[in-house]
Amino acid sequence: MTATAAPVTLLKARQRHSRWFAFMVIPLVVFSARLEYANWQMQTMEWVGFLFTVACVLGRSYCSAFIGGIKNERVVREGPFSVVRNPLYVFSFLGVIGIGLQSDKFLVLLLLVASFIIYYKPVVRREEGFLVQKFGQPYQQYMAEVPRWFPKLSMWSEPAEIVVRPYFIRHTMLDAVVFFIPWPVFKLLAMLQAQGTIPHFITLF
Repeated sequence: MTATAAPVTLLKARQRHSRWFAFMVIPLVVFSARLEYANWQMQTMEWVGFLFTVACVLGRSYCSAFIGGIKNERVVREGPFSVVRNPLYVFSFLGVIGIGLQSDKFLVLLLLVASFIIYYKPVVRREEGFLVQKFGQPYQQYMAEVPRWFPKLSMWSEPAEIVVRPYFIRHTMLDAVVFFIPWPVFKLLAMLQAQGTIPHFITLF
């Protein structure tokens, strides 16, 4: 596998697996009802979920300003990449939590979080193996100094200016829009279930 083919292959695999997972989860969401919570509880879950989703989209877009177009050229250690090695995945994780909260079903939240953790742990290991082969000692040093998942904010550093490639920011923002889609879908499903248009076969907590 060539240096340029490896990240492309991993990206396509992630996209394919994400679609498979969505096809498995959609029936569970569509044909299940939620337990009745107090209105303030549901509102709190939805708004916290929305804030997590916004943080995901803004965070991923901010990361793309530092890494867009250069991630295969050198080890990026500025901005969010100075405090955690995988900030894009960290922000995606916030988005997954946001979607789970907006579903108003704790079981869906737990399923999404567990699936993300189980799936992305080996994905990150494979990507790091590729980056070690590509960049050698500089990336090994980066791995030794910067945490993989939990940001160490005291290590934050950024240059006075960076070269930003607008295409990558725009592309990342468009990709991240998908995190906003579930909320109106959840609302529509709840309305259709309340009307009896869509049956539900199980009730989830």
